[in-house]
Amino acid sequence: MDSSLKIEKEKGVGIITLSNPDTMNIIGTAALKALGEALGDLQKDNRIRVAIITGEKHFCAGADIKEMKDKKPAEAEVFARLGHEVCNSIEKMGKPVIAAVCGYALGGGCEIALACDMRLASEDAKFGQPEVNLGLIPGFGGTQRLTGLLGVGRSKELIMTGRIITAGEAQSMGLVNVLVKNDELLDRAGDMAAVLAQKSPVALAETKKLINATRDMRSGYENEIDSFSRCFETEDHVEGIRAFLEKRRPEFRGR
Repeated sequence: MDSSLKIEKEKGVGIITLSNPDTMNIIGTAALKALGEALGDLQKDNRIRVAIITGEKHFCAGADIKEMKDKKPAEAEVFARLGHEVCNSIEKMGKPVIAAVCGYALGGGCEIALACDMRLASEDAKFGQPEVNLGLIPGFGGTQRLTGLLGVGRSKELIMTGRIITAGEAQSMGLVNVLVKNDELLDRAGDMAAVLAQKSPVALAETKKLINATRDMRSGYENEIDSFSRCFETEDHVEGIRAFLEKRRPEFRGR
């Protein structure tokens, strides 16, 4: 298991913690694979009834920009498919998955939270899909899941502006289920998990499967992967990444 990730199991609850706080838990290929393995472990463990995904200091501030900067479109497609694989495994897991969000949940981190069944957030949490500032679009399912949660208008606003919102605003939009004090996040997530762990696993799995089936987005996911990888052919993407790493405002030219 990747050293930047921890798994704890107690009383039917599995907790996955992204634990690389020095980088705000940015996620690259290795971390995505480790998260996928951890999710697979919790899925197979019959003692685990509920999963919680959280992060140390921050939930996840997005994809590793340094890893992405030299990717060609074909490599970007592979990366996007890996992100989709992980998020789909969260969504399709036959157990409830709770996101306990503190600090930043941006880009790929926000998309991981969106794939969870419920989202608890501490008062210091911030959410956003700022990929547009890199000349990109969300690549791990964000265009589809955010629209499913918030509707077309809100999703277009957040994705097209790249605006980062507070936990309070996220709750008012319906992105966050429960808002809690900073020091109560894991306790409250644990309380919710304990309630769910007492329910029938069969009933929970069937409920999750049926609700997910009402919003089948497979073609949308494929279109998103295609569009994400094609962005890597553009000069705007090169400029966006360069500007981010140089800590300046990008100058996009539409090509």
